[in-house]
Amino acid sequence: MANWLNFEKLKEWDAVVFQAFQYDAISDGAIELALADVERLRQVDTNQDWEDDAWLRDAAHGIPDEQKHAYRVAALVHAFRNGQPMRDAIHLDTGNLGQCGCGVGNGHHRIRALQFLGLKAGPFDLSGYVSMLERLVAKAGCVPLTEHAAYFVPRLMVLEEFDIKPLVKKPRVRKKTLVVA
Repeated sequence: MANWLNFEKLKEWDAVVFQAFQYDAISDGAIELALADVERLRQVDTNQDWEDDAWLRDAAHGIPDEQKHAYRVAALVHAFRNGQPMRDAIHLDTGNLGQCGCGVGNGHHRIRALQFLGLKAGPFDLSGYVSMLERLVAKAGCVPLTEHAAYFVPRLMVLEEFDIKPLVKKPRVRKKTLVVA
């Protein structure tokens, strides 16, 4: 189950300044070039987080560093088109905004792959401050489109109107000092 959010409305959300998603700068042309490089594209492991993909990190394949992200996005596009659906929702944590400008801790490549495929929204796993998330879902929440169901495992197509994991602050414990006179 996931919350579905519209990508453009998410960027327009006024409660927090959302910077562009990290891989918005990867052009459709760069993704198309990587898609055409089938032999190297098949080596990208979409079952791992991108930074854990030893082949993609290795310089021996000859892909320049500035093109590695295009290959990762292209590998996801290729997988989604060929019956390997997205297994995990994109993680957005409003409690993490100071560390990541848009709060997306995991899922930037998947967002760009979905955008390349023409999707306007995607499944999100939300966590953080509940009041902020309520405003976010009210602004950017949407319904998954059934024509794109092949790109996702079935559980991600199940809409949770407000499937939020609240950020729980631990209470501060003050030590009391006993003064003996």
